[in-house]
Amino acid sequence: MDKQTNQFLLGMLALLTAATAQAQLPSNATRYTQPGVDVQNYAFSLTLSDSTNQIQGETTIRFTRADDRQTVWFDLISPRDSSQTGMRVRSVSLTDGKTAPFSQRNDRVFINLSAAPNQPTEVVIRYSGTPAKGLIISKNKFGERTFFGDNWPNNARNYLPVVDHPSDKATCSFTVNAPAIYRVIANGKFVSESNLPNGKKQTRWQENTPIPTKVMVIGAAKFAVEEVGSVGGVPVQSWLYPNDSQKGFIDYRPAKEILQYFIDNIGPYSYEKLANVESTTIFGGMENASCIFYNEKVIVGKKDSDVEALLAHEIAHQWFGNSATEADWSQLWLSEGFATYFSALYLEHAYGKDTLNAVLNQNKNQIFRYTSLKPKGTIVDSTTTNLMDLLNPNSYQKGGWVLHMLRHELGDDIFWKGIRAYYEKFRNANAQTSDLQAVMESVSGKKLGQFFQQWLHQPGYPDIVWGSRYDAAKKALVIDVRQAQRTGSFFVIPLTFSIHGSNGREVSRTARLTMTEQTQTFTVPLATKPASVMIDPDNTVLMRSSQMAN
Repeated sequence: MDKQTNQFLLGMLALLTAATAQAQLPSNATRYTQPGVDVQNYAFSLTLSDSTNQIQGETTIRFTRADDRQTVWFDLISPRDSSQTGMRVRSVSLTDGKTAPFSQRNDRVFINLSAAPNQPTEVVIRYSGTPAKGLIISKNKFGERTFFGDNWPNNARNYLPVVDHPSDKATCSFTVNAPAIYRVIANGKFVSESNLPNGKKQTRWQENTPIPTKVMVIGAAKFAVEEVGSVGGVPVQSWLYPNDSQKGFIDYRPAKEILQYFIDNIGPYSYEKLANVESTTIFGGMENASCIFYNEKVIVGKKDSDVEALLAHEIAHQWFGNSATEADWSQLWLSEGFATYFSALYLEHAYGKDTLNAVLNQNKNQIFRYTSLKPKGTIVDSTTTNLMDLLNPNSYQKGGWVLHMLRHELGDDIFWKGIRAYYEKFRNANAQTSDLQAVMESVSGKKLGQFFQQWLHQPGYPDIVWGSRYDAAKKALVIDVRQAQRTGSFFVIPLTFSIHGSNGREVSRTARLTMTEQTQTFTVPLATKPASVMIDPDNTVLMRSSQMAN
């Protein structure tokens, strides 16, 4: 493995691991939706201050109701007496100015309505408070004050009244009133900037594509901004702390090529810009729609650094996670597994197959280590209640490996055709694993139920013990294979063996051999005794393999 490959691997894995280790989960995290209520748009207005961490908020929410319910609710963390954090609602009104009865309890705002259902309804919620999380108000590494949204998984509710679940996507706008020394970034397209009294400034951004609340954010800090260029009319920008800008502009510059690669291979980009933003938050990288936040610690100032792999991961999320969004947290691999593998695919495109294999092998070892600690864990996980626990190698590395195996199950052309069809169908919408399976089956004409069941819903991976011997009388290579994993479940596995001569070069390969039992023997015609045999030469199966002693 060359030095460049090592940098990609170590940087990517360290950043993702750091995010998992540091993040905190709200104590009341639940898996839910509000049946019959569909938010169409949020218009957020926030006032930030340098004299206090308290914020002032006003949010106009436009939504529809599909039934005759008279009460709706929105997530908003209530004040905490002990910590002096939380948001207190001052008033709720309709757009005509009439007040609406409301109550705050169980970290929700309940609003009583008399308007008829099946019609768009708008409410205006005015509130204030100090966020405990969600909006990180702190100082960056240069001692300068910063404000950054950090919503994943469901922390938007700490400073924004929302339906805080990935299935309820909506358009949004941000109007931010802040001290004039700051530049403000948010989702979508820049609308305006204007001066206010008392040394303040108002900045407005508008996102016209529906996105989940986990990626609706603002950032306010002293920034230097570089216009990197545009791809298909989409402007690419780099936002760096001024003291880091010289190095950071180098780090972020590959974003333009990465964006082009994903547009060419997956489909249209859904957002008005791509801004890569240095930030002071808990994650190594966070894929906020159109304005990705990267931790300030990753700035290194080298074009060929590990930051490129992180850029590719977060930019891939703009397609998978932000646009084609998992319908529920249990489906997180549709976001993280995709970003993990598509980052690796970009590295394969940019640096070759050896780099891809290095990433795959490093990811494989991550899976092995995690499975030894959590042997019953599965990729699709509907039992975990602590959402941060889903940030694990099953969602990331194993999910990515499933896509790699699917690619080789279907072939490159069909795999990419299926990916494009899946994205086209669920662009700006929500999907389940079963939706991906249905698309891939439709495109390929293959039944993939067993493949999806064993890799996504079954724990572990195959632990293969194998050996080979040459039968001179039959002029055949005899290969004995056994699945030795202790999970109690066996896998259907496609196996290929590479046959090498005395000079160490490959002389032939077996056809694809399908293992369906715990123990199996394959007999392969072969004119002469081989010098050596190698299993899975193209690295296409997630498995641990060891060779029997002769």
